[in-house]
Amino acid sequence: MTVQTLAAVILGKGVHFLTRTLNIGGGSAAPGYYALKIDPDLVVHLASQIPCTIIITGTNGKTTTARMLAQFAKESGLKVIRNHTGSNLERGIASALLSHFPLLTSHLPDLAIWELDEAAFNKVIPKLKPDMIVFLNAFRDQLDRYGEVDSVVKKWCQTLKVVDPKTSIFINGDDHNLLALKDCFKGSVQTFGLESNKITGERATMQNKTHKLDFEARNIKLNGLTGSSFLLQTTNYKLQTTLPVPGIYHVYNFLAAYILAKKLDISDEYILNSLKTFQPAFGRVEKFDFGYIFLIKNPTGATQVLQTLAPELKSNDRLLLALNDNLADGTDVSWIWDIDFEQCKVQPFGFAQGESAKCKVFVSGTRAEDMALRLKYADIDPKQIAIENNLERAFEEARIGLKGRLFILPTYTALLELQRLLTKRGLKKHYWKEAT
Repeated sequence: MTVQTLAAVILGKGVHFLTRTLNIGGGSAAPGYYALKIDPDLVVHLASQIPCTIIITGTNGKTTTARMLAQFAKESGLKVIRNHTGSNLERGIASALLSHFPLLTSHLPDLAIWELDEAAFNKVIPKLKPDMIVFLNAFRDQLDRYGEVDSVVKKWCQTLKVVDPKTSIFINGDDHNLLALKDCFKGSVQTFGLESNKITGERATMQNKTHKLDFEARNIKLNGLTGSSFLLQTTNYKLQTTLPVPGIYHVYNFLAAYILAKKLDISDEYILNSLKTFQPAFGRVEKFDFGYIFLIKNPTGATQVLQTLAPELKSNDRLLLALNDNLADGTDVSWIWDIDFEQCKVQPFGFAQGESAKCKVFVSGTRAEDMALRLKYADIDPKQIAIENNLERAFEEARIGLKGRLFILPTYTALLELQRLLTKRGLKKHYWKEAT
């Protein structure tokens, strides 16, 4: 280790200690940010010492997929390092490496699992030299930062052209945007997807293109908020699976985690056993005594959440939608007009029709009025909508007289604010103290 790298490690560990001790953050980004100022190649130096590296990228599902895979790996006895707080830029990876890197011993992790931001992927991949990469999806998200989907995929293609052909690449074969990646990589690419209920992406010209999937979920049965069951099938075997988290999108996340686990020679026994105790990450179908929190951050993800909730909402349940336009959310909130709120008119959705028409909706955040207007244009009665920009007050008002469940759908920075609020009230731990 060079003097420069050693100095960066010592500084990073010091910042990590202070942020945790003083409760001013979880040390998920700041240690790496300052350490990289001293040694810009810190990630290269530390990551190269870990025997196996896996990258998970895509618009939605990175944190859940990484969490599942980490649980499978730990169940099998592997020592794992990952950026479990969801800090998925280079500084987040550097921070995770610093917090786990031993100065005086040689007990390094067996496996690194990194979730990578769609844009950061192109810069950081050459530094990590991964053994495996999985692409979950490519949806419109933070247009002011990423650009359109075609732009994101094109940059991924350029990066894959220089990735070692021995790297194992896996893509969501149902997302038509990702199929172009198969032509950009010199090595082999395997695909995963669903027999039905496919989430096919946004490229209309490729909607009718069919291809054989290497891993496929069949006979899918959705069991409300308790999860789903399906038959996982490959060319060689079948596995009946029960997933304890709801939503079609989580079936995709499981398939990705399962494929990576099998590549690591983790047995089905370890995978199925660890699924029984799997708990989602903070804000990703997180369950509380009062209800649930579902992170929303783009049109496709939000629509999938609504489709999951639609059959479940009752007249005594309530919704709280928190929309912020901070940098980490994306400053352009026009994406809310592409959320399929109109489905509420044709499904037994909580606040749209029939007995459920009394369901109250609270909107909050820096752009609460924008969300309220969007709901009005979806033919939701304005009398059912309460606007309160302050999230803490909105949370309190939504719980007053609550007889059913409260479903909270926040954008990213609103989710972080909720976590601080719930932690302060003793309703949950700091997210960085939760299981990794």
